Amino acid sequence: MSVDFTPFFAEGNDIRPHKVPADFQAILEKHIHAIQRRGIGFLPRSSHGRLWWYGFASTPRQRREVLELLDSWIGPTFSDLPHHRGALETTDPFDAALAAMPLEVLRFEVLPRTKPGSANSPTKSESANSRDEVRNALLTLGNLLHQRPASEFGADRTTIEVLDDLGHAIAAQDRSVALACLRELEAMADLDQTNLAFLRLRLYAGLQDWNAVLTDRDIDQLLTMQRPARITHFIQQAVYATWFAAHDTAGNEQQLLNAVTELPPQFHPLYSSTPLTSRAQAVVEFLIAVQAGAQETQNRILNEAGAIEPGLPDHLRTILHLQDPTATAQPPTPQPPTSTTESPLERATRLMAYGDTQSVLDLALTIEPGIEAAYLLLTCARDLHSVHRADLVASYIATHDLRPLIDKTAPRLHGHLNWLDEFTQSKPHGGWRTWFEDLSYQHAAPADPETTDQWTPLSPKALTELLRHAPDDVLGRFGEFGGQFMAAHRDVFVHDGAAHLSERVLAGLAMGEKNSAGVRVQTLALLDYFLAANPSPQLFASALDWTTLIIKANTSAVTVTWAIDVLQTITATPAAATNPAAVTFFYSVIDTARPFKSALNLTDLEAIRIVAEELAQTFPDDLAAGHTDDTDPAAPYRYLQGTRIVLYSLTESATTRAAQVLRKLVPGIDIETSAEHDGSSTLAAQAAHADLFVVVTASAKHAATDFITAKRGSRPTIYVNSRGSSAILRELAEG
Repeated sequence: MSVDFTPFFAEGNDIRPHKVPADFQAILEKHIHAIQRRGIGFLPRSSHGRLWWYGFASTPRQRREVLELLDSWIGPTFSDLPHHRGALETTDPFDAALAAMPLEVLRFEVLPRTKPGSANSPTKSESANSRDEVRNALLTLGNLLHQRPASEFGADRTTIEVLDDLGHAIAAQDRSVALACLRELEAMADLDQTNLAFLRLRLYAGLQDWNAVLTDRDIDQLLTMQRPARITHFIQQAVYATWFAAHDTAGNEQQLLNAVTELPPQFHPLYSSTPLTSRAQAVVEFLIAVQAGAQETQNRILNEAGAIEPGLPDHLRTILHLQDPTATAQPPTPQPPTSTTESPLERATRLMAYGDTQSVLDLALTIEPGIEAAYLLLTCARDLHSVHRADLVASYIATHDLRPLIDKTAPRLHGHLNWLDEFTQSKPHGGWRTWFEDLSYQHAAPADPETTDQWTPLSPKALTELLRHAPDDVLGRFGEFGGQFMAAHRDVFVHDGAAHLSERVLAGLAMGEKNSAGVRVQTLALLDYFLAANPSPQLFASALDWTTLIIKANTSAVTVTWAIDVLQTITATPAAATNPAAVTFFYSVIDTARPFKSALNLTDLEAIRIVAEELAQTFPDDLAAGHTDDTDPAAPYRYLQGTRIVLYSLTESATTRAAQVLRKLVPGIDIETSAEHDGSSTLAAQAAHADLFVVVTASAKHAATDFITAKRGSRPTIYVNSRGSSAILRELAEG
């Protein structure tokens, strides 16, 4: 932060740094340096014989912390703090200018002040003594603040820890935390630019932000290089969503053919070189093959498409027939077409140029053995990274005794051949199940995104069995580095009826005792899934016990608002009103938050009051200490008076709580919450008529977000990229 303090020592302040003693000038420079580094600092102002000190902080939380500290270090003996609580005098031009600074500013006057001519005025020596006491106290306090060790919540982290948090953030659909993790990884410089580009695409795909995938700054480079199959799948999904999805969903084959002609050339050789796993992959690869006239690729896709969806092969054949009315309506056999002008080797070379390495390998296995066949087979095998196809290539090379030929004429293929030997002889990793089972051992390691991209997610049944029977030590290690696992299996937890799975993961996070942004956003997401599945009273109480432990490990002065978010989430359900565990949980959160009460903001306090009223409990008044009586909690939201607002999220706890707080702060506000699915007439009417529409993108399907955006037109829409009512209220406060 760069702030110019020259005006502070100008008009309205008799103190000039260049005229004060050298020791005092050094003190001023130290305070200014701390403020510039987003710390806490103090600067003096003298005018007409009176002396004030101004405290500067970078956040409202820091300002409240300063006030609390000043109560102890300066107090009523030497200041007007008990009466004015650091408030600026807005009628004073000097203070009015400070109020416009990008800082949180407070002030207090040093007492007693000298009143010349008054019989009861303190002596000059008494006034000078108080000024010296305050200066020395602030110097000591400033030194302590500057030298205190960094909180573990802000300590440097390893690449592994940040990657784990990135997985949690993607699983929780929290764009803000995910992007913060990505920036942290970029700053570490442990990963090269290519790996960072892969991570960005994984992040965008996890958030279903297909436009970000296609417009990534490195997309052109990624399209021309060898890349993991998973990255190709992400690009294919983005291409499908942007150019083909609408026509494919409508079953309009002619429009699909028209759309592929509009596809930019750099996306044409977009084959993943892996068996089909999704409709998007099948449609994209087939349309590109039709456009390129790659019959072998068309044959392969038609043969594999039936395993994706029963009607998909017929859909693709219709496209082929529209492109060439003479094409057969039946799937051709996957044999090389008879041709007098192109040899099998030439066809394989042409397919290699298209990037369809899977078809190249299948064709190369049928051509005459030689160095050309060896080159194609080894290159494709390494690209495909398939155990089955690697075995076929190894068998082909051994059967035709091609090793001596490779050694003699193609030494540059030795690397591929060595890789083939190692790959075919090593035991392939068993995927997510093996990784989870390895958590039983102390040497268990976090999952690497580059490796896990090759693994197939577990079925809901297999996942349930693993979590249900996992011992505590395994769950604890899972809580330490299960972020990538959660990102890969998010859909299982979102599914209705997964309350027991969410409770098991909460147990793992609690026993792992890890504090991180990833754990915090994952906790909120799991509680949303958990409550949506209507848990039993016993399961509800158990989840509260585990969440209590997570809160204790993750609450600090900078995260206490998150703890209040959790309190609001878990009590925004009818189950809380009748379950005694909710009251116990309420007081546990309050006790955990109490040491950080100066970091609570006014909307946090309003939220606590609402929860206390619902649970028939007394609001803990001591939490409000440090907040001035004249502070208006409704001020940031006053502009919403008289407007019609809709808060949209598929998980309603956050929108329900945010609406409650806004109704209390701004009486008469017209506010609705919505969890309608995209395309409903109710959602269409809400989107079309609301003055302001808030979409919690972290808990909204991409189609719903697009639907709302289309219906809104030019009307204002606020997109909230994190869960929790505080995120909604923060975005609304900022307008």
